[in-house]
Amino acid sequence: MDKKPQKINCHFISNTHWDREWRFSARRTQYMLGYMLDMLTDILDKYPEYRHFHLDSQTMPIQDYLEAYPEKKELMKKYISEGRIGVGPWFCLPDEFTVGGESLIRNLLLGHRIGKEMGGISKTGYSPFGWGQISQLPQIYAGFDIHFASFYRGINEYCAPKSEFYWESPDGTRIYASRLGKRPRYNIWYIVQRPVYYNQQNENNRDMVWNDNNGIFKFIDSENKNLDYQYAHPFYEYHKENIKARAEQAIKEQDNDWTTSHRFWSLGHDSSCPDSREVEMVKDLDAALPNAVVYHSSLKEMEQGIIDEFDPNSPVLKGEMRDPYTKGSVSSMMGWIISARTYVKQANFKTETQLQNYAEPMAVFASLSGAPYQKNFIDLSYNYLLQNHGHDSIGACGRDVVYEDVIYRYRQSRELSNCVYERAFMDVAGDIKLDGFSRDDAAIVVFNPAPFKRSESVRMTVELPAEWKADSFKITDPDGTVLTYQVITTNKNSAQIIQNPNDVANVLHTQQYTIELDVKDVPAMGYKTLKLQPLYHVRATTPKTMLKRNQVMENEYLRVSFNSNGTYNVLDKENGKSYEGLGYFKDTGEIGNPWEHFTPENDETFTTLNENAKITLLHEGELAVSYKVAIDWALPEGRNPDEKTRSKHLNPCKIESIITLRKGSRYLEVETTIDNQSEDHYLQVAFPTDIKSEFSYAQGQFDVVKRPVAKLDYSLYDEIP
Repeated sequence: MDKKPQKINCHFISNTHWDREWRFSARRTQYMLGYMLDMLTDILDKYPEYRHFHLDSQTMPIQDYLEAYPEKKELMKKYISEGRIGVGPWFCLPDEFTVGGESLIRNLLLGHRIGKEMGGISKTGYSPFGWGQISQLPQIYAGFDIHFASFYRGINEYCAPKSEFYWESPDGTRIYASRLGKRPRYNIWYIVQRPVYYNQQNENNRDMVWNDNNGIFKFIDSENKNLDYQYAHPFYEYHKENIKARAEQAIKEQDNDWTTSHRFWSLGHDSSCPDSREVEMVKDLDAALPNAVVYHSSLKEMEQGIIDEFDPNSPVLKGEMRDPYTKGSVSSMMGWIISARTYVKQANFKTETQLQNYAEPMAVFASLSGAPYQKNFIDLSYNYLLQNHGHDSIGACGRDVVYEDVIYRYRQSRELSNCVYERAFMDVAGDIKLDGFSRDDAAIVVFNPAPFKRSESVRMTVELPAEWKADSFKITDPDGTVLTYQVITTNKNSAQIIQNPNDVANVLHTQQYTIELDVKDVPAMGYKTLKLQPLYHVRATTPKTMLKRNQVMENEYLRVSFNSNGTYNVLDKENGKSYEGLGYFKDTGEIGNPWEHFTPENDETFTTLNENAKITLLHEGELAVSYKVAIDWALPEGRNPDEKTRSKHLNPCKIESIITLRKGSRYLEVETTIDNQSEDHYLQVAFPTDIKSEFSYAQGQFDVVKRPVAKLDYSLYDEIP
């Protein structure tokens, strides 16, 4: 293409922002995707000047499309291999802070795998997703041969006055970056397309009247009445008279953003579709701007153009990008999604842990011992997991129906990974030489998935065959040392299924003991084999315990006592510091949304500081002590219609916390269950430590992130951090 010298280069990017599930379920979106990609391939076939369409940096739409239309795989491969459809590098568009680092790598790997199979991978770091950017993304991108990142959430004009900057990760990897310009991924969609296609004089107007378009259709039966309106025969117009003014507006709006001649002119609105009128619009925009050249382009071409003119003195931004919105910035961060639908985040953590820390490593170990490597099932488990990492899915900011599907997919992933883990562990355990064991002994294999040696108290349920008729049992390590255990519960009449693929499901009668076992020196990424033997005619002995007196428990490092309101006091015996009144609950009003936190004007604060808790000892012994703290609380049922106050009517809110102290542990374990009956509130748990520190350090994705403790000056921002 010919570029006019000394002029602004407007890279007209045909694209979309394809939220797989948010306003709609994944299946409804998949149905819409069929229409969108069918439209795209028809345009590509009929208009050779429609050079390129960017499929939002992901490949999952290809997977979804081919699931419904497998016969169109070769057609998609043709256009992807020709460079006319840009896919990847991601599988889906994740939120980076709510998933694990390994999942981000697997997301990119799967995106590359699908892209390679389909004929091409878009090596662009265009990231129109996620609420903030993790610190290590430059290093991750560079490892995938991606050297330019463009994003707009988590960055403002304080840290990046202009669009272009260098971005550096903690290891020193530096890449080119851009925060893009005003209306970053849909500037042309609003400024030009809506006035030209629909004669919208106010491009931001979304209030329609009956005759604004043609053939309004909607279900009105009771089952489907909540579905959206659609147009059966939408107008197909082209208002060329609006081109010149709108082209000038598009230039002017971003004049203060860019330092090079290259600009991102984008059509990437939510679920937006390609349109053949774009071909004519590109020509008319180019003719309307004497000081600019407008041409159908790609993200790779735009990035290369910026790199060629990049100012080497551009600012260097380091680490994570979580800066709140300021007026004039291109977008708000909306970081409050991190606490939306916490059960989704919990399910994700559980699923990631089971697949990445247990199933996959054990499958590798089993394959090294000669067992088949279960790659297909591991890949399928990852696919279910990664489908949930789309930013709206894991961000949990969509319709309720979305999260029914999300939880289903987590369960599928865990079911598959657990099958892999069970088979692989059985293969490994079955190869262990049990010299010194008799057929009347049982082996306990303790696996440590961590990359360091561990010694700690482990909870497990051991089973003794009923025919042993044992009074008790002992557990010894390989050198014959008898290990200490503490019985939590027993079931002397258990009937367990024993599975044999070549026989019927039979029954094994056992005695079950749930115990805490004190295990020493389990090697990193390794195992230790213990021997379990029955005992007979055992004399009762006085049990040891970490319970010092009523509601006081103590191990080598901590002493914990309880207060009547359910809070607890912790003495750190190593440094003598005491922390009082930990673990109380605080509740305030909420009138925001999944992305933003807003407090009612006349808010009320409730705490459990004046409540009377029921504190019950669950079990105690020399390895662990657990208490249950139950609080029968009451909270406003919601917000009032004026959105300035909270309801005077209170609903019950029962809170139960299990507080456990284990032998040798330097921390206290707390597991809390809340029976929430109220809406529109912001519930927190407080740990007043009185620690004076400038910074906190938190685990991140391949990083330990240092953050200032002091609150930001809210007056500087137009978004609550």
